[in-house]
Amino acid sequence: MDGFKRAGGLVDKSRFKRRPRYTVVLHDVREKLGLSLNTYVVIDSIHKLSTSDPKYPYCIMSKPNMAEFLQLGERTVYRSLNEAQELGLIERCDHGLRATEKWIRMVEVYDIRS
Repeated sequence: MDGFKRAGGLVDKSRFKRRPRYTVVLHDVREKLGLSLNTYVVIDSIHKLSTSDPKYPYCIMSKPNMAEFLQLGERTVYRSLNEAQELGLIERCDHGLRATEKWIRMVEVYDIRS
């Protein structure tokens, strides 16, 4: 299971079947960050999956499953992940992936003065 183990070896297998339901593409944000549409949807999927369970704020969908679900090539997903990490939009750790505050500020918080 992607090398993931919870404390005590218990794994909630339902987490591996979760998928994001939608992606709203904010093209002004995408353009400002210089992201392709593919990279945007990969990051947004990570963000949705990492915020769906407050007790476990990580996306643990495998890269092959993400590629299949988003109908992208695996190499495209890996390139998107590397680009997103270089731009500080996602962070990787032993537990999985999650969007950073930079992504959340750009996508979730809207300032009417901007």
